[in-house]
Amino acid sequence: MWHGILIIHKERGVTSHQVVAKLRWMLRQTAVGHSGTLDPEATGVLVVGLGEGTRSFQFLNETEKVYRAEVVFGQATDTQDATGTVLWEKPEMCLTPAEIENAVRELTGTIDQMPPMYSAVKVQGKKLYELARAGVDVERQTRKITVYEWNNHYTQPVYEFGQRLTADIRCSKGTYIRTLIHDLGVILGCGAHMGSLVRLSSGPFTLDQALTLDQVEKELEAGTLDRRIIPLTEALAHLPSVLPKAEDRKKVCNGGKLSFYRYPAAAEPGDLAKAVGDDNRLLAVVRLEDNGDYRFWQPVKVFRYQDKA
Repeated sequence: MWHGILIIHKERGVTSHQVVAKLRWMLRQTAVGHSGTLDPEATGVLVVGLGEGTRSFQFLNETEKVYRAEVVFGQATDTQDATGTVLWEKPEMCLTPAEIENAVRELTGTIDQMPPMYSAVKVQGKKLYELARAGVDVERQTRKITVYEWNNHYTQPVYEFGQRLTADIRCSKGTYIRTLIHDLGVILGCGAHMGSLVRLSSGPFTLDQALTLDQVEKELEAGTLDRRIIPLTEALAHLPSVLPKAEDRKKVCNGGKLSFYRYPAAAEPGDLAKAVGDDNRLLAVVRLEDNGDYRFWQPVKVFRYQDKA
């Protein structure tokens, strides 16, 4: 069985679930999953876990995402992207880069964002897009998101109806880029929707590391897929390492605690670390506990491997 993290370059028109299903068939294993959905019309980085990698998602450092999006001016749609029905438009419009930048500033920093109706967010046990397709509009709660950077690539002195602007946006996990673009159109008073969208990175995982499904197949045929799979120890590089001695490795793999004084690390109670074996394999994610008398590492999740079939 394969274990680790594989970065997939998802292509347009394919759902994240379809990518996972194809990989399960290609790799001949059911333990395959993704860490977060990418819309069918979007392309770019999809973080996929293989084997024990599927159990590591909650510990990955994917709090920041970077996208390259296309802003289409003049029309607002019900899905907030190019697949939707036009709700309103403003054919007589003309915007300067300065006007666009003023509006972008209102959407930069920590803001409240309303999840779109066409999204996988659940309300009362049902996904919003299921309700939207049934013609039902429900009340939604806003969410706090952070837009760290929004850089527009201007190629002309003014932007008129139907013209497109490319933007690079670095934001927090859970941000809807199409909603940002829709809201930009509202602020500008002309309407806007998202054209193309590419996820350039998700945390430390970038498009440069990604393989298309066709490339995965070629790597498999060549017997070289191993080198493209990120070991869990590397995927959790943001966590400090604890290196148990031989007599303690079995203990931690059975859920037993380790003395902090024997295995010190730069951590405070409640912080996570990774217990790593002598073969550099991830044994467990551990949390530093303090009972008042002494400190110890308590396994939060233990990882068990089988050799690749």
